[in-house]
Amino acid sequence: MKNAIKIPRRKFLKSLAFLSLVPLAQSCKSSIFSSTEDGSQSKPKVDILLEGTEEDVAKSIQGKYDMLKSLYDNPGKELTIGFVQDGTYNVLKLSFVNDDIVSYPHLKLVNTRTGEVANVVWGIDGLYPSIKFVDNSGRTIVKNGRTLEFSLKISSSKRVNEINSPSDWILIGIKVFAVALLLWIGFSVVKYIVSAMAFVAFNAMVIGLVLAGLGIVVQVIQWILDRTGITLDDVIEFFRRTIEEIINILRDVIGYITSYFG
Repeated sequence: MKNAIKIPRRKFLKSLAFLSLVPLAQSCKSSIFSSTEDGSQSKPKVDILLEGTEEDVAKSIQGKYDMLKSLYDNPGKELTIGFVQDGTYNVLKLSFVNDDIVSYPHLKLVNTRTGEVANVVWGIDGLYPSIKFVDNSGRTIVKNGRTLEFSLKISSSKRVNEINSPSDWILIGIKVFAVALLLWIGFSVVKYIVSAMAFVAFNAMVIGLVLAGLGIVVQVIQWILDRTGITLDDVIEFFRRTIEEIINILRDVIGYITSYFG
């Protein structure tokens, strides 16, 4: 019988410690995506999963006000949204960050499939608020030959004084955000899903707008709040709407996307 190889006790304990960390590392790597036994991609572990019927999607975004406000209250905290793109799941990450791009906390988007980042900031275009997708250097992003900067203006025939309520401004913002998001993330995402993502993301922006206006004095923030009259109650009301009302909003957004791109 061959002699057993003796391993020093200290080295043996270090080996056990290393092996115990392997499952943890693998778990972190697959914290969002995992595979089933047959090797196919399983549903991602996300905060909001957008799939199924119109009703399923509407239910997924209904009542998410507190979740979005928590993002602003905790800079760097991420909200994950799962959706199907090109036949497999992708995940969009949302967070609020403080950096040198602007002087207020702003929304940050991350496409986990490509690693692309878009910082979404406010602007002013004449009589209208605007939104702009910029990179980490503050340069406006160009996608498919289009510069991702848009006024909250959906019709040349509808003047600013014909926008009657804060809810009108929010709905216009969702539509405009959906167009920008579709250009940025890609046309292979179903319009209904893009509309739902825009519903969540733009309302998050508005929450940030109102809360920033309460805490700091920034000209663009104060101007937009004065122009639109938006309050937190207006955002809360959107998330308290019935499933049927949210479905109708998303259909309205789809109609705008379709007309925008012809």
